Amino acid sequence: MVYCWKCGSELQSNVSFCGKCGSPVQPAYASSTNVTGNTGLDQLTANRDVQDLWLRRAVAFIIDSVIIGVGSIILALAFAIPLFIVGPSFFRFDFWGVWFWGLIPLLIVAYFILLEAGWGRTIGKEAMGLRVVRVDGRHIDIGSAFLRNISKINWLLLLLDVITGLVMHGDGRQKFTDRLAGTTVESTRGSAQILR
Repeated sequence: MVYCWKCGSELQSNVSFCGKCGSPVQPAYASSTNVTGNTGLDQLTANRDVQDLWLRRAVAFIIDSVIIGVGSIILALAFAIPLFIVGPSFFRFDFWGVWFWGLIPLLIVAYFILLEAGWGRTIGKEAMGLRVVRVDGRHIDIGSAFLRNISKINWLLLLLDVITGLVMHGDGRQKFTDRLAGTTVESTRGSAQILR
C-alpha cells in the first residue's frame, strides 16, 4: 500500500491527488524514497540509508547549534557591555531573560530560515553533505523554510516535530513540519557516509 508524502493517508493505486489533503501524488518521488506502508520509524529501524541521513541531520544540527551559540554570546556581550557601563539605574529590565527567552530563539529560527531559503542548506548541513529540497521540485522559499523550521524555536517542539514525523506513514526522512512544508532533507553525496 502507498501513503501520501504529506499527510500519511492511504492512497488508492491509480489516483493523482490525495483524497484527504489534496497533495499531488508523485510516483517517481514515492518509489525512490520507499513511501510504502511503513511508518518513518519502521524505515528508520530497517533502512541503513535513513539511519545515516538522520545521524547526519543530528550532527548538522549540533554544528549549527554551536555556530548559533557562539554568535549569540558575541551579540549578547556586544549589547550587554554598553548597558553595564551606563549603570544599573539604566539596566532596569531583565536583559538576560529577554535575550535567552526571546531573542536567541528568534536568531535560531532566522538562521535556519535565511540559509535554507537562500542557499538550500545551513553550514552544518553543508558540512554533513545534506540539503533541503521541496518534494515538488520547486525552489525552497521563505514560507517553506519558515514552516519547516518553526519548531526549532524550542527544543521540546523540535523533539515533538521529529517524533510525530517518524510515527506517520510516508517518507521516513521527513519530520512533521517537513510534511506540512512539502520539503525533505536529502544527501548531496553517497549514502552511508557515517554508518559503515
